[in-house]
Amino acid sequence: MLDLRHILTSALIFLISVPTYAFFPSESFIWNWCDTGILNPVEGIWEYPDDGARVCIEADDTSPGSFTITIISTPDCRLNYGDVIGRLHPTVDSRQFRLEQWTRKDNMLFSKAEQCAATLSTDGESIRVKSPKIKFKVNLNTLLPRFWRIVKVSYDDPTDRLPAGLVKIYPGYDHNGSLRRKIRIL
Repeated sequence: MLDLRHILTSALIFLISVPTYAFFPSESFIWNWCDTGILNPVEGIWEYPDDGARVCIEADDTSPGSFTITIISTPDCRLNYGDVIGRLHPTVDSRQFRLEQWTRKDNMLFSKAEQCAATLSTDGESIRVKSPKIKFKVNLNTLLPRFWRIVKVSYDDPTDRLPAGLVKIYPGYDHNGSLRRKIRIL
């Protein structure tokens, strides 16, 4: 007769050895869920335009009002289908969230969670992400003679001001896959 401890140990070893995608539904199931379910405006299939990763954002059953961000597809070979890479936590504004996203993966475990502010656009088609930044400025002009204080040199890179975030892939604004940013041919 098997004892309870042996059974629990075997079950734990099995659960650890099964990849995360074994518990995450297929991509076709996710598309069907978007078509048939009543979704929060932030739920659906999203894409990070900077690297082409597609994620599913869905309500987190363990934390009311929060959402999980799970990988669907990515060109990054370090991430797998079904990996939970972050969470959106609610704030007092229904369009603003606290984004907790893992930025490092060591030995199959995610670590180093970065906290950011995430804002859902008014049309619901994008999420802007702003991460905290440390600014340090030294005014060297105070060390120079008066004449050189007149001359100022600056560098402005417009790409630094571009918003970072996610773009909604599905469901679109009319719930049939149409996006406001793309022309639909009938």
